[in-house]
Amino acid sequence: MRFQVLVSLSLLTACESGRLASGGEGAFSVELDAGTPPDARPGQNPPPPADAGVPPRVVADAAPPPPADAAPPTDPETFPEGEDACGDVRTLSKVYNGTRQPTVLPLTPGQVLAVGSFNGCSGALIAPRHVLSASHCDHRVGATFCMGENPDDPDRCLRATRVYNNPRADMTLLELERDAADVMPGVEPIPILTERMDQSWIGRTFEAAGYGQTEYGGFNTRWFTAEPLVDLSSDTLTIDGQGRRGVCFGDSGGPVMAIASDGTARVAGDLSNGDGNCVGRDNFTRTDVFVDWIEQYTGPTVVGGAACGDITAEGRCRAGVAQWCEGDVLQTERCDTCGFDVNTQGYRCLQGADPCGGVDAAGACDGDVARWCDRGVPRARNCGACDQVCGVVQGSATCVDDPCAGLDYLGRCNGDVAVWCEEGELQSEDCGRRGRSCGWVDDQTGYYCQ
Repeated sequence: MRFQVLVSLSLLTACESGRLASGGEGAFSVELDAGTPPDARPGQNPPPPADAGVPPRVVADAAPPPPADAAPPTDPETFPEGEDACGDVRTLSKVYNGTRQPTVLPLTPGQVLAVGSFNGCSGALIAPRHVLSASHCDHRVGATFCMGENPDDPDRCLRATRVYNNPRADMTLLELERDAADVMPGVEPIPILTERMDQSWIGRTFEAAGYGQTEYGGFNTRWFTAEPLVDLSSDTLTIDGQGRRGVCFGDSGGPVMAIASDGTARVAGDLSNGDGNCVGRDNFTRTDVFVDWIEQYTGPTVVGGAACGDITAEGRCRAGVAQWCEGDVLQTERCDTCGFDVNTQGYRCLQGADPCGGVDAAGACDGDVARWCDRGVPRARNCGACDQVCGVVQGSATCVDDPCAGLDYLGRCNGDVAVWCEEGELQSEDCGRRGRSCGWVDDQTGYYCQ
């Protein structure tokens, strides 16, 4: 007995710890013998059993552990004499049921909602009634595209009434029964990239998204991953998770996005295939190559006029792009230098040097120091001096209590139990229960089962 299995890629999250499950390579519809594990591919090594120990990227010549008496890194900055060592204080409310946001792309809140699920594949709303996905997902008329305010619950769904498969590439366009905003108020399509990419784009950071599998085995939650563009072929682009993050099973058809020359976020491709370990290279079918094919169904790509969402008239800087609200319409501009402009009293493109060194009002963590820009004045708070750590809360860098009591993601061994800190939560793995011991793996994984 033989059967069809759809193999697609999904997004891994919190991959910095290196404690990841592995899978096969590629994202295609293939025939498998009955009884063959669905993740096994012809010609590829099958995935390890659930109790397989060390993640696949562990190497024999792993770096030695740091010496036990090594001094922790210290911040070299000397704060002004007489100033409280804790520096400036930021007051932020706690976050409950927060959404997982993009880290590089200047997406509006409505555009975040445009990333949706087909319950097995992913896709992106690129026009009010059109969704871009991948042909190997085998979409049919009646396929259901779902979106959601809650990233864990895409509960606003629409059926596809027409499905167009690109005859030359792994790309599908689905026409929905009505405008997506009818069931998902506030959703904003993410326009496709229409300018032609060339080799000068290599090295730029792109951002992929999808509703696929995480390293914990869960599906159907929206996640984002930012990775560099490493290759362009005639009809595909390649980003590289560099062994730390990536897309995986269930993210097939999901978008990879880039910042266009006009400073707007664009869908640059749909996920076609990639490394089965979910932390390597992944290939997306390029939209800039197939603009004419897409626009014969969607009409001309419309850019601009987006609502401002949570962006104010003062604006912000992100990934070399200035964004601000003007007349209830979002304005964007790509900059050589983005910072606070005293003339407009907002974050804009600057002609001279930025007194805040590229840090905006949201700020960033520099080790244990939170740094941000207060209307052109650089501010800092030394979290370590206050027995706290720097973290990002509601998109802003600030000092927070450390639930891991100083333990980082490299962790330590408590006997045969590996313990480490991941996304602000203490994690552990009892290696002894699997007949293994705890020890140093490498400087990406830290202490884990061997």
